[in-house]
Amino acid sequence: MARDPYLVAIDIGSNSIKLAIAKDALDEQDKVQILALVERTSNGIRKGIVTNMSEATEALIETINQAESIIGLPIKRAVFGINGMAVSFTNSDGLIIVSRSDNEILDSDVDRVIQDSLTKAFGINNSEIIHVIPRNFSIDNQAGIRYPVGMIGSKLEAKTLIVSVETSYLRNFSKVIQQAGIEISNQIFTPLASGDFLLSLRQKKAGTILVDIGYTSTSFIVWENEEIFTSGVIPVGSDHITADLAVGLQTTMEMAEEIKKQYVNFYTDSNKEIDEIEMYNADLQINETFQISEVNSVSRARIEEIFMFINRELRKMGKNSQLPGGAVLVGGGSALKGVEEVAKDILKLPIFKYAFDRNVVEFVPDYNGDPAFINVIALAAYSLYHSEDMASYKVNKGASTTRNNPGDGNGGVGGMIKKLWPFS
Repeated sequence: MARDPYLVAIDIGSNSIKLAIAKDALDEQDKVQILALVERTSNGIRKGIVTNMSEATEALIETINQAESIIGLPIKRAVFGINGMAVSFTNSDGLIIVSRSDNEILDSDVDRVIQDSLTKAFGINNSEIIHVIPRNFSIDNQAGIRYPVGMIGSKLEAKTLIVSVETSYLRNFSKVIQQAGIEISNQIFTPLASGDFLLSLRQKKAGTILVDIGYTSTSFIVWENEEIFTSGVIPVGSDHITADLAVGLQTTMEMAEEIKKQYVNFYTDSNKEIDEIEMYNADLQINETFQISEVNSVSRARIEEIFMFINRELRKMGKNSQLPGGAVLVGGGSALKGVEEVAKDILKLPIFKYAFDRNVVEFVPDYNGDPAFINVIALAAYSLYHSEDMASYKVNKGASTTRNNPGDGNGGVGGMIKKLWPFS
């Protein structure tokens, strides 16, 4: 198969489809070169799932056509980012005996211990595994080993984080992409790529949570000691703020969305010079007046809920206020003014909004730093930096990535599993 002169990443959301095109290799300074960024309104997607196959396919085709007109070449394959409430996370453990006379641990031993962790995993029924992440290894009860190949020992153990997605979710999105004429070259849990690529080595060592405030859900991933400590998804996103404003202000969703983008501000000392705003509602063909205090009060309650969810999850793990690297905010919802102030009040952590390092990524188009594009850019960049790490390996047992798939006579979790190492 001829190699494409570019790499394409696609992020399909409930609100919009985003597409990033990068050169197929890093430049001489190891920079990722982004050639084009495209965003179009998505159709046929609601609450993160496909609700109308033809509408979703048509919206994706329009996005691809626009991208092709920019680069002047056909797009044949792409990396697909997976996120949302259909994603699940399972911790598991594996153990094998190294029976070779010299007891040297090989790649095949690592594959075996990961396979063992898969066979012992619970709660992955009717799901497809997209990543098996070795968090750390132990050799003869010596824990904290990140890369055991080449070391000597008779007993190898692994702690893994298994990322899986509901089968129907994955197959429906895959069908949309295939009907648009695109071959899926890789499927990646988006916050995994974003966290690995965006966070510095120091942040991964110290302990940092990356929070992705999306349209219908919010994802988070925690790194500590250069390992992925945990990850999760909560069912609240920036669209819930829009819905709250529509109800609280008694206006349309369209007007509420504009108010959210233009006037919501969570800084406690903001907008003191403005008491009210007047906006023309094109749908109702009338001018509407809204109190700024009510706008911020209604919207703040929902953004607080997002961070209270996350704080609760951190508290369960004993990590609340115990992450020196703080919290890094990405996603479209992180663009709201003052969102970092709310996060700081609730999480009691240092809060940062991510900005791309221009020493790492070079933008050919005029990129204005819109945080809504960070994930799709990170998908493309991560794919380039980790092309070898993301090579799939064959798990010996079974022929499907679906746990207890009726078509898998072994009832196994085999198939092509994406192996992601917890180090750069």
